[in-house]
Amino acid sequence: MHLFKCSFNSRNKLNYHKKIMAKTLLLYNILSSGINARIIKKVSDVLKNRGFFIEKIETSKVGEAAEKLKNYLNDNKDLEMVVAVGGDGIINEAINVLAYTKIPLGIIPRGTGNAFAKDRKIPFYIKKAVDVFKKENIREIDLGIINDEKYFLMMCSCGFDVKALSALNPNLKKKFKILAYIYHGFKAFFTYKPVEVILRITDEKVLCKGYFCIVSNVRSYGFPMAQIAPDATIDDGVLDICMFMSRDKLSSIANILAIFVKMHINFKNVFYSRTAAEVIIEQDFTEDFNSDNKVPLRVQADGDIYCNLPVKIKVAKKALNIFLP
Repeated sequence: MHLFKCSFNSRNKLNYHKKIMAKTLLLYNILSSGINARIIKKVSDVLKNRGFFIEKIETSKVGEAAEKLKNYLNDNKDLEMVVAVGGDGIINEAINVLAYTKIPLGIIPRGTGNAFAKDRKIPFYIKKAVDVFKKENIREIDLGIINDEKYFLMMCSCGFDVKALSALNPNLKKKFKILAYIYHGFKAFFTYKPVEVILRITDEKVLCKGYFCIVSNVRSYGFPMAQIAPDATIDDGVLDICMFMSRDKLSSIANILAIFVKMHINFKNVFYSRTAAEVIIEQDFTEDFNSDNKVPLRVQADGDIYCNLPVKIKVAKKALNIFLP
């Protein structure tokens, strides 16, 4: 795949030869908090100046990007790369179409949380983000997949974090950005009534019960310092599992604080494992200590609510080509 050629002029500045054009699709949600017409024009201009041939897919609602991208790929077999402009939501829609296509994904972070960009140190400045779009920066990475139908790039989970995401007001998210996540996270933590879930790792005969569970493909959760899966890497062929086994609030607070120094995995009330086997998470309906136990728990994938328990989760090895620094 030819992306572009480069050389240095007499002033040692990088030149891009425009006669080799990479057919590139820009994918973005125009209603996203960090997106507007001016930003999209700037991104387009930078890419064109670097020798990319640009086409665009503009969306305005959740789920539309994946649908439009799938239709575009059916009609354009010569597409060389996709650039997602936005946050973790638009990235997740892109990977659910690009998985196992070999078409590389580039990212220009313009979302609210930008958790994956922060985890992988993808530049936030447009020109520096585009600098990453070079053939030598394409990596083949793993994804997770839920119920054999929904891919995730970072993680999926169930527990108080899902309650926070469910309560997140889109207008507050757009106005206050990351502060909206923090506010709803604290509120959900102190009002959430823990519901027991059962974790099974099929090939390893592991059975564990707890009240917050995350299956992760990356180290951090939301913030680079919050390394809930400190041993995770995106191309190791396994997923990392972390479960808080105590419903006591003080214990949970200690667990969360320990995440920032990567000590939680040594706690007795935390289960941590790495596996390539199928993971099953289901709700324990045998325990009847509060009414919330009667309501099916919801599961989030890459920051968006996806489905209810139970779920089956597997690693999709070497599923995605992506530009990374």
